[in-house]
Amino acid sequence: MSTPALSGLIVLRCVAMSAALLGCVAVFAQPQQAPQPRFDFATAPGALPKDVLPSRYRLQFDLDPASTNFAATAAIALRVLKPVPGIVLHAHELQADSVTLVAADGSRQTLRAVPGTPPQTWQLTPLDGAPVAAGDYTLNIAYRGAVQKTGQGLFGVSYSALGQPQQMLATQLEAVYARTLFPGFDEPAFRSVFEIAVTAPAGYEVLSNMPLASREAAGAGQLHRFEPTPPMPSYLVALAVGRFDTLQGRAADVPLRIFTAPGKREQARYAMTVTEQVVPYYNDYFGLPYALPKLDQLAVPGVRDGAMEDWGLISYSEPTILFDPAKSSPQTQRWAFNTIAHEIAHQWFGNLVTAASWEEIWLNEAFATWLATKATTRFNPAWQTQLHARGWIDRAMAVDATSATRAIRSGPVRESAVFDVFDTITYSKGGAVLSMLEQWLGPDVFRRGLADYMQAQKFSNATAGDLWHHMGQASGRNVAQVAASWTDQPGFPLLRVASRCVAGRTLVTLTQQRFWLAPQATGPALWQVPVRLSRGAQQASTLLNQPEQSVAFDGCSSQPVVANAGGAGFYRVEYAAADLRRATAGFARLAPADRVALLSDSFALAQAGRVPFTGYVDLLSALPRVTDASRGTLFTMAMQSLHFLDVTMQGTAAQARIRAAGRALLAPALASLGWQPRAGEDDEDTSLRAALIERLARFDDADVTRRARQAFDADAAGEAALPGSIRAAVVHAVGAQADRPHFDKLLSLLRSASGEEDRWMYASALAMGRDATRASELLAASLDPSLPSNIATDIPGMVSANSPHHRLAYAFTLANWAALAERAGSMFGSRDNLLPDAARGFTDTAQAGRLVTDQAANAGPDGSVAAARASQGIELRARVRQRDAALLAAHLAHLAQRVAQAGR
Repeated sequence: MSTPALSGLIVLRCVAMSAALLGCVAVFAQPQQAPQPRFDFATAPGALPKDVLPSRYRLQFDLDPASTNFAATAAIALRVLKPVPGIVLHAHELQADSVTLVAADGSRQTLRAVPGTPPQTWQLTPLDGAPVAAGDYTLNIAYRGAVQKTGQGLFGVSYSALGQPQQMLATQLEAVYARTLFPGFDEPAFRSVFEIAVTAPAGYEVLSNMPLASREAAGAGQLHRFEPTPPMPSYLVALAVGRFDTLQGRAADVPLRIFTAPGKREQARYAMTVTEQVVPYYNDYFGLPYALPKLDQLAVPGVRDGAMEDWGLISYSEPTILFDPAKSSPQTQRWAFNTIAHEIAHQWFGNLVTAASWEEIWLNEAFATWLATKATTRFNPAWQTQLHARGWIDRAMAVDATSATRAIRSGPVRESAVFDVFDTITYSKGGAVLSMLEQWLGPDVFRRGLADYMQAQKFSNATAGDLWHHMGQASGRNVAQVAASWTDQPGFPLLRVASRCVAGRTLVTLTQQRFWLAPQATGPALWQVPVRLSRGAQQASTLLNQPEQSVAFDGCSSQPVVANAGGAGFYRVEYAAADLRRATAGFARLAPADRVALLSDSFALAQAGRVPFTGYVDLLSALPRVTDASRGTLFTMAMQSLHFLDVTMQGTAAQARIRAAGRALLAPALASLGWQPRAGEDDEDTSLRAALIERLARFDDADVTRRARQAFDADAAGEAALPGSIRAAVVHAVGAQADRPHFDKLLSLLRSASGEEDRWMYASALAMGRDATRASELLAASLDPSLPSNIATDIPGMVSANSPHHRLAYAFTLANWAALAERAGSMFGSRDNLLPDAARGFTDTAQAGRLVTDQAANAGPDGSVAAARASQGIELRARVRQRDAALLAAHLAHLAQRVAQAGR
């Protein structure tokens, strides 16, 4: 929000905070945030009327994985609160065969189903035209529907297992796809009990949210009946029909099962270990046990992306749950742990307590992100998860520092563009803001507030107002006012930090303004910023709730003052010149999280043109001096920023200097680690080795390219298997420098791969190639129906982001948009991202404008957010390219020498 202009003097009121610290707070009138209302069903946002309330669904489906259609019946218990001309409920791509309404006294009315308002609804009206009287009813509907080809609604998966073709049905009903499986009240606030039954051919196993209650013969098939669910929203209903291998376990007295394609059960053992760790951990954290009598998880062998937290039956794409120690990369293992921890966290955040509407979806997703990070850190301390999370936060900040952003609590959400709010602002910014608030309140108080919130809202819905009410009760602070400054306005602050010695004390002045990656003529914005400062062993915390405040440390020192100590703050820090010199000189002596934050902020400030890239290059040259746990994160961040510069400067003299600088920085690190994993080595070294191999090949390191090709050829010939820890890295390195024989081999491996992890690995390797003819062949393969749609439709974007052929990728996507859009579907805005992803390699402002125009012509208004964000990325690269190419080339030319000096 904007704040009114300020005039007059700002008075500093200073109070002793400790024997060594003085806090100074600017005092003047505070702007007030609008109150965040607590949950009320009657006023919860939604398109459906609130005068017809469902309480229980009895759903029976006739499902066959070999069929492209299904038949079903729904019996929905309703209470009509007042006379209505008809019943409005969601139904999309369904055909009604019969609709009757049975009153409590047994009387029946036949209803007509016609398309209603809002979209994707039926208006059910009595044939006699009489209104439906207030009272209790059962609505009986017989209907038919279609099995989807993309990973949404009820979708089919064709795959190969143990050399045999197989078929599976699975569901993904979040956010607005339950209405394609059954007619109902498809909004989060309408919680109901679901009783589900499925008839399927003999030989198939059927899964759903609850345990199987009975199974009996039904003609040539079997009828599977499941126990009723607790009250829950429609989007959490889950079904699966297929032939599975099953791994069983138990944790906190909850039976656990993981279902995989035949032959892949052993790859689920790691996931079972993760589940057995996090379920008791979450039980203990909330003081509330997992609410259902079983927890199943399903690995889907194609079509779907990501994972879905359906209550009692979580479904995943294979690489997010399966891990093969002999073949999977370290990143696959880490991603699997984090994803499983995230989805199980949803069994509390989202399922037990559900966001009141899509406007509050961050209550589900940000909290699951935050809690998964906490769990990953708890059980895998060597992974340095908190440090690596900086990469996700930086991506969120890159969006939030542009005009193409929004507030975490976004306001009204159009259903046709609902996946706009399932984005980095919700997940990464939301999770980071929670970490910042936890640091401010203290972990014990924060946990107590969450436990009270869960207990009060369980089996119901919630808003931000409910959460902050309980946090305020637990802490005794006005949490709502502080939190609203982060959740209810877009963007984030830049803290400018300057220190000086005054009368034997170090006076630290903090000012805040909104951070932009591009110059913006906008009014001021104000946040209530929990700031942690440190100077050596001294620490202080303050709430910066004014444009300017000061804090004083006793004594004057040459030690650098660090703002955002510990790195939990969602803001950028710009140090005055003298403070930055001290921090840079003492970089290797800073705390790990403070090094990560300084490197991150330095690059972002240089991107924005606030400081020259010379300061960032100075920090890069200091990386070899770092030998502690932050080393892997710092080198990962360096590789990501050098990739940005490599793409930005493509075709200029600076690009060769960037790659040479990258080789100078990274090759000694790889030489130190070696290519072979060492017994007992640190997990961070294992992960870093793989990243270095891939990046050095992409930076044209001749020795790495040669060794990677030799290792790949030996593996292909059956002479020496690639270690799982570097397998993906070697394949990517070969793809980046692929000649015709290696391109053909990789393409053959892509088409014959039997698992999702391998398919993604080969597709991304092929997309890194430098040859234009072969890039065109790969793009054409994205239209091949034998290639799974989720991977095929990502190929143009991968080519654009990771090869010199962004123009080819964009032209191909534009020419084939209709075919690609049909394959992509709308899950998480897939079709809306086709053109924006294919534009990721552009660096000219003219293309930024063309993208917005092309997107509007093809995707319509629902694609505007994705196009605007991609356009902002193009304009950023164009500004950096125009402003910094010559100076950056000059400074990077000396990096090799400085790295060598730093390493001595």
